[in-house]
Amino acid sequence: MVKRILIRGFSKKFKGTQKIPAQKSPGRFSAMQKQATAEAKTRKVFGELPEFMGLSQRATGELAAESLALQTSTKKFFRTLPKELARSRAKTATGLKTIRQTKKVSKPAVMKAKSKGAMKSYGIATKKSEDVFRKTMETFTTKTKASPFAKKSRAVPKQTEALADSREIQHMKKVFKDMGF
Repeated sequence: MVKRILIRGFSKKFKGTQKIPAQKSPGRFSAMQKQATAEAKTRKVFGELPEFMGLSQRATGELAAESLALQTSTKKFFRTLPKELARSRAKTATGLKTIRQTKKVSKPAVMKAKSKGAMKSYGIATKKSEDVFRKTMETFTTKTKASPFAKKSRAVPKQTEALADSREIQHMKKVFKDMGF
């Protein structure tokens, strides 16, 4: 049986409305502050930025920040990859040891396990280097930018049956056939 509870009035702990203290204002001030700190960091690392023909100081600063970000990201990649490979090889070796106690493992299976671990460690190193690139760009320019080495690919969507049989496509196929393609 479910008990019903009647609630009357307010809680005994209720003291009335309270005034909330002033909050930090988000938005423009913080963006301006970020920009000022980014400019200070840029000046500290690169010194006074020159103005080349057709380029402002801000553009030169962005170019310098991008080159520094590339350097740091490649350094991060080549420092992370060997560590991740060693970790992956150790994990594969212990896994193979435990499996070999019960059954025999073929050479292609061993090669597949090793290559799978290597690809996983490559992916981890790539992701870490991309993060370093993005953070470095944000530090010096307050803008995030994807690494030029970032690989973003997607599978091509399959053509639907309705589209494949449409009159337009059949007409185009006929035209191409008539042209000799």
